[in-house]
Amino acid sequence: MALNKKTTALFKLMELFLTKKEISPYDEVITNEFGCNRKTIERYLKEIESLYSHIITIKRDRKNVWKLITVSAIFEEFIKNSEEISQLFLMAQEFDPYIFKELEKGTLSKIAKNDENIFLFKNSIMEEVQSKEAKARFKSIKEAIRNHEYRDIKYINGGFKKIFTDIKPIKLVFMDNNWYVAVVDNGRFLFLRMSFIEEIKKRASQRHFQTKELKPYIEFLLTVQNSMTLYGQKRQKATIKALPPIAKYFEADMKKFLNSQTFIKKDEDGSVIFTVEYTQELEILPFIQKWLPHLVIVAPQELQEAFKKKLQEALKIM
Repeated sequence: MALNKKTTALFKLMELFLTKKEISPYDEVITNEFGCNRKTIERYLKEIESLYSHIITIKRDRKNVWKLITVSAIFEEFIKNSEEISQLFLMAQEFDPYIFKELEKGTLSKIAKNDENIFLFKNSIMEEVQSKEAKARFKSIKEAIRNHEYRDIKYINGGFKKIFTDIKPIKLVFMDNNWYVAVVDNGRFLFLRMSFIEEIKKRASQRHFQTKELKPYIEFLLTVQNSMTLYGQKRQKATIKALPPIAKYFEADMKKFLNSQTFIKKDEDGSVIFTVEYTQELEILPFIQKWLPHLVIVAPQELQEAFKKKLQEALKIM
């Protein structure tokens, strides 16, 4: 009999979510209707939460409340609390003019209309996936990542050509104004640029890889600075001096160019000393080169020599 009562209560609570969206075990109307005390209702709600990921616990006046989260509810909350919804909408529409085609006369369009003459976006995150073929490859990679599926990838980058068989795509990464797919190939971690992928094949007898295998690679992705960051390579530290003409961009309160960038001090002449970490020279030398001649490598000496050699090679070509 107790089991029947509990089962009935669970179903009634789930039905109640469709109309109330939020349920509090402190609600006397609910406790009276169900003939249960607060702790029993709370226990039922916890059980429902464990079964359904779209029902969550939130704190409301130091009391637990259970809430049904739907896509529309999240979107409504986002619009209500975002001061820059028009910026987000315009940016997305600039990147892909068809992304909100069905919403042209909707709320988002009206919100954005007032600000369309304010924003201009010069870098498009969707530039590499505009063609029908590129969109299909992008969709296949997303599906593989979501379902932990292997893929065969034909990759061509200049003179480098390779067919990766049974590769594990683990994350799509947008960096350096390009889309990359982070993959694991026989234990090797690689970044493959999406625009260099010629073909993606899904096996007829599709196999799935284990998510527990991905943990070290996912953790590594959180520390990546750019596509030249090497997995499993010991990090080195470089000390860099920004000379007075550009020093303000490297002050302690300025936006970092690299996530390992650390402000050290400001010299009397106005120069700024900072450090960056790197796993190989290519990870930071192009960045330093951009700021020539106002970024100076202080240490280590091997990095100084490598940079000098690259500059000398460039001068020979000119």
